[in-house]
Amino acid sequence: MHGLDVSIVVIYLAGLVWLGWKLGRNNKSQKDYFIGGRSVATLPIALSIAATTVSANGFIGGTGWGYESGLIAFMLNYSIPLVMIVTLSVFLPFFYNLDVTSIYEYIELRLGGWSRMLAVIGFTASNLIQVGSFLFIPSLIITTFTGWSLFAVVPLVVLISIVYTLLGGIKAVIWTDAVQMVVLWGGLAVSFFIILSELQLDFMESYHTAEAAGKLDSLDFSLDFKLENGGWAALIGGGFLWLKYYAADQTQTQRMFAAKSIQEVKKSLCFSGVIMNVTYFAFMIIGVLLFISFDGQSFRNSNEVMIEFIAGQIPVGILGLIIAGVFAAAMSSIDSVLNSVTTVFVKDVYEKFFTREEAGLKVSMTFTVVFGLLLIGFTLLAFAGTTASILEVVGSYLSYFSGPMLALFFLGMFTTRGHDYGAASGFIVGIVITTWSASLDIVNWLWNYPIGFISSFAVGYVISCFLPPSSKTRYTVAGQIKALKRENHVEDEEGYSILPGTFDRYSWFLLGFFVLQNAVLLFLQFL
Repeated sequence: MHGLDVSIVVIYLAGLVWLGWKLGRNNKSQKDYFIGGRSVATLPIALSIAATTVSANGFIGGTGWGYESGLIAFMLNYSIPLVMIVTLSVFLPFFYNLDVTSIYEYIELRLGGWSRMLAVIGFTASNLIQVGSFLFIPSLIITTFTGWSLFAVVPLVVLISIVYTLLGGIKAVIWTDAVQMVVLWGGLAVSFFIILSELQLDFMESYHTAEAAGKLDSLDFSLDFKLENGGWAALIGGGFLWLKYYAADQTQTQRMFAAKSIQEVKKSLCFSGVIMNVTYFAFMIIGVLLFISFDGQSFRNSNEVMIEFIAGQIPVGILGLIIAGVFAAAMSSIDSVLNSVTTVFVKDVYEKFFTREEAGLKVSMTFTVVFGLLLIGFTLLAFAGTTASILEVVGSYLSYFSGPMLALFFLGMFTTRGHDYGAASGFIVGIVITTWSASLDIVNWLWNYPIGFISSFAVGYVISCFLPPSSKTRYTVAGQIKALKRENHVEDEEGYSILPGTFDRYSWFLLGFFVLQNAVLLFLQFL
């Protein structure tokens, strides 16, 4: 790297650290550190929700997946607008009304301690996998441009991330995510411009070249259950994937709890759903354009497609900005997950088993350091040798936990029979069945999500029917709606409905966006 590029990266990262310190310096309590006192505005929350999902994985792994598979890779995100409708209409109002810090606190309120601990274990395992991938991508970039060993780079990035996270708290996490999302868009715009300039092809020429290579085919609703990102797998399997991620995962709900009101939560989710899919679609288009630019060249590792382009085509100065953007994306995602994992450990483990009072700020920060250090070994073991798209690898790993975890929430929120022992048993059986099903290799990995959910929910419900009925039905969705109506408390201070299940203008907007999304995919496939 040229000295100018190195200077840009260092200055930019220092600026993010300074921003984290400035926004987090007024944190006085655990609540400030974890949910920002419910005072964060809509737009930064929306950008933060999208940015955590996109991160460096989308910029590098998503582009590589688009290079290899074309627009069918976008189908991983196909169901997000529909999932957002369910999330903002039902799940988030329900959790927001409970005024909890960790959503796994709810699991014990409704089901019991066994279910809560299993949910915490599943959350911690899945997020170590996820945040490990966030760490792997920037480390891969550093090794490419510096020649340093991955075993030296990973600890370095982790230590920087720990410092940044400790300075922040959730407000700093959200605002720095918003900044890195804007920087990432700048990197996308520059990449588009440079690729199109190199190709010297007009739209129709580029279209016909991509069409001939089969890169624009996305909507395939055949009954081939092994088809990569097939339409039914994307709609059903992807639906369960994203519902767990947005509605029943502390990493995302913690940002939403930081909003000022339920209306702000819904607005943030609505915006983030659009931002997420538009950005991800742009990654896929860049991947397709790079396929044309590289004339279909084979790569040892699909994650290296974008790195090769950055190394060979981006001029001095702009290269520093793009690499800074990738680092910002990765580190913002790392601190986000670390903050959420720390929240869950403090609220669901430390305060439950080791102390009966609220943990102090220093204790919370100490656990952040511990979890950060755990990432080093895990990342090197899990991702150092992968040759597939990092997005595909991460998604397949997470599929073993996600369906059973979502089933816990459904048993608690939507049934009156759900019982702690039944739900816990269903969770364990669901993981076993999902793992066994995946080993048979008879369906695409996206089907692991509904398989895990259905098996966990069915087993959990049947066993619960043989156990004493629960007396905690006020913690179901129906119970909360009934209680709010009985108390004549169906609206907030601004006159906005707080009832779970309200289908409002944000839901209609997302439904319209889903229709538009299908129209664009059909247009590109059949033009």
